[in-house]
Amino acid sequence: MEWLQSHIGSFGTSLMSFFSAFGEETIMIGFMCILYFIIDKDAAKFAARRFMIAGCFYASIKNIVCRLRPYMVHGNVKCLKPVDSSADLFDVAAQGYSFPSGHSSGAASIYIGSAVYLKNTIFTIVSVLITLLVGISRFCLGAHYPTDVFVGWGIGIACIFLFTLLEKLIEKRWIIYLIFTVLFIPGFFFCTTNDFFANYGLMLGVFLGDLFEERFVNFEKPKNILLGILRIIGAIALYFGLNTALKLPFSSEFLSSGTTAAHLVRAGRYFFVIFIPLGVYPACFKLFHKKEKQA
Repeated sequence: MEWLQSHIGSFGTSLMSFFSAFGEETIMIGFMCILYFIIDKDAAKFAARRFMIAGCFYASIKNIVCRLRPYMVHGNVKCLKPVDSSADLFDVAAQGYSFPSGHSSGAASIYIGSAVYLKNTIFTIVSVLITLLVGISRFCLGAHYPTDVFVGWGIGIACIFLFTLLEKLIEKRWIIYLIFTVLFIPGFFFCTTNDFFANYGLMLGVFLGDLFEERFVNFEKPKNILLGILRIIGAIALYFGLNTALKLPFSSEFLSSGTTAAHLVRAGRYFFVIFIPLGVYPACFKLFHKKEKQA
């Protein structure tokens, strides 16, 4: 890692930061919105389920192993792209532990998961390539050891097939959702980093959002690409707008305090920022379509 950082230069650092972004919130949300609102709603749900359980698995393991990030241990390794740029580099609660890599796990579960569902050769090749580049970028940037990345990839891929196996064994999906909801509850008693509580809230939001949309909404693909783009813009604005609005009742000191109450607020916030765009927001499409017909 020291050798890589001494040879990649500023261009290489920028390139690795670019690849790393494909494992981060903004691009992943954008990718899932395109998949969900334009390409294939079922493919997006397929990938999101696996992505969510992978997120809770890796975050739980991080808090059991408690491996510090390489730059926290080795003085010659630099952190070229922190997880939370607003927090101190050595704030473990904000930056998270190192093992395994959440970026690698998330990229594997969401991109390769989508490819498994869509069964498109070109999409599969691109998805595998992106997943590999996200992982490689993480140890080039000093955020992870290579072993963190390998295990992260393994968790993401394992969760794709684990959820698929459960879907074959258990007919009712809500039972599978309940299993994972209960399975990860112990994390509230031993996890101390923000990523677990954010991921648990997101997982519940995806689970309930999926059931809500399927039962009460069941929206259809847009008739044209422009309408699809407008839907995506609305969903992204809603996601980030809610994320900001739901922080307003609390002070920044409380949100970063690491207390049980702060963790519960974080989990609740992330539940709503995914449940509403995924489940409730699409109801507007049907309402708009109905008024359009009446006009």
